[in-house]
Amino acid sequence: MQLLSGTTTPMESMPVWLQHVMRVISPTPHFVAFAQAVLYRGANLSIVWTSLCAIAAIGSIYFAVALATERDRHEH
Repeated sequence: MQLLSGTTTPMESMPVWLQHVMRVISPTPHFVAFAQAVLYRGANLSIVWTSLCAIAAIGSIYFAVALATERDRHEH
């Protein structure tokens, strides 16, 4: 996921379908966009809130799946 996140190569150089997949399953492209906006352009919260929401949503889904998996493993 790290190699496909846009940190080492631009997301625009990837096939469009892969860009969409990475934006859905990985929080890293959203973090890269957030970090670049803040560090390079001095963006404030009104600009980067969508990236932060995407990171929180994807992280929440992964946390819920991990929690459910761990509960199932301890019940058996």
